Amino acid sequence: MIRGLLKLGAILIVGILIYNYFFGSPEEKTQSKEIFHKVGELGKAGINLLKTEKGKFDEGKYDEALDNIGGLFQKLKKKAEDINDSELLDKLADLEKTREGLADKLDEDKSENFSEKEKGALKDELRKFMNDTESLMKKIEDEER
Repeated sequence: MIRGLLKLGAILIVGILIYNYFFGSPEEKTQSKEIFHKVGELGKAGINLLKTEKGKFDEGKYDEALDNIGGLFQKLKKKAEDINDSELLDKLADLEKTREGLADKLDEDKSENFSEKEKGALKDELRKFMNDTESLMKKIEDEER
């Protein structure tokens, strides 16, 4: 319900901005142009942030992320236990095993210097793991409601 209201509000704001941009008074047009410019700057800042994070990811800064996810899993486990959903707990246990395996592979990469192909495969595994973790988080959030 709240999510729907937020979407409706966002659509309404965008609609007003577009209307003012083309059909508003000179003052409204100026205000709309400023807002669009600021949104463009925000988009550029977001892209720069993603590039920076990708650079960190490429430099091997995943270890800390995996450690943080380990802490997150403990919180998710408690929520899944509160919901009393064994399927979610099983999926969480599987993801924890995957996390541990990825951590081992990262340690192995540090000592053996994987080839670019092996690093690419590891990055793909990490992305899949992150997507699976996000999906599980959404399921737990939905079950809590």
